[in-house]
Amino acid sequence: MRSIGILGINHKTAPLALREKMARAVTGLKNNRFFPYPTILLSTCNRTEIYYCAEDLAAAHSHLLSFLRSQVEEPFEQALYSFFGVDCFFHLCCVASGLDSAIFAEGEIQRQVRIAYSSSVEGLPACLHFVFQKALKVSKEVRSKQQQQGCFTLYQALWRLACWQNRKILLVGYSQINRGLLSFLMHKGIGHLTLATRRPDQVRLEGVQVTDRSLLSRWEEFDVIVCAAHADDYIIREGGHGSQVIFDLSVPRNVDPHVRAQLYNIEQVNAWIAEHQKNPFLFDAQSLIWEHVVRLSRIYRTKGLPNPHSYLSSGR
Repeated sequence: MRSIGILGINHKTAPLALREKMARAVTGLKNNRFFPYPTILLSTCNRTEIYYCAEDLAAAHSHLLSFLRSQVEEPFEQALYSFFGVDCFFHLCCVASGLDSAIFAEGEIQRQVRIAYSSSVEGLPACLHFVFQKALKVSKEVRSKQQQQGCFTLYQALWRLACWQNRKILLVGYSQINRGLLSFLMHKGIGHLTLATRRPDQVRLEGVQVTDRSLLSRWEEFDVIVCAAHADDYIIREGGHGSQVIFDLSVPRNVDPHVRAQLYNIEQVNAWIAEHQKNPFLFDAQSLIWEHVVRLSRIYRTKGLPNPHSYLSSGR
């Protein structure tokens, strides 16, 4: 595990505005000739992390910092964290298991880790294949135990922060978060659901009105709005009224913070969850992960490298 490292920023170390700048900065990293190292970029609403492999980790770490300084003008070094070798592997397992999420044990992050890995799979060295394949496998075992514990979810938090019954509800973006929220709301018996997405012709949802984003010109007609979409700029601007509730779960943000509705961005949702949630399972889960990391690291050193495509081809 000596040849892998991570440089990251998340909801614990930086405010939302700085996380937005870092998320934009890393988008051009893979095409940058000044950082010629194999990388996997994990960018979510709460974190931006760069996993990389190099013979000289210290040199690669310095090159990465130089690249980020060229993209972000304000000081940010104090908000970054770095891990190397086995510590990097342990961190990735915790992330994939939801232990490092603002919403403890949330399920979206596992899918995001898998997408980050699968979209970068070509040309990766064996060490990055190994840590991502095994981290995803370890996270499944941890999550099975989390489900038995009945951990708090994002959808439960949103449910408590707004009144959903007998309201007109708009979800913006056909993301995994919104797909899960739609299932959650329909299970609760909530109707009057509308989904606005860039490609409505590709979406078929029973009991949900699906339309394109032109509907956003009439967003003030809705009582509760959840934005979890990718956009280069605000897609909801100015206006609104005090009885409306908007959840902006995107980074960069989808909603102009000057709207007159009750607006919760991801940082505010995180703070509410931190205040109301207890994590009795955290210590046991970290201990379980560490046992796996130690065992798998030993296997990596003594039994050779994995098939680079074993995780993707097996569908695990």
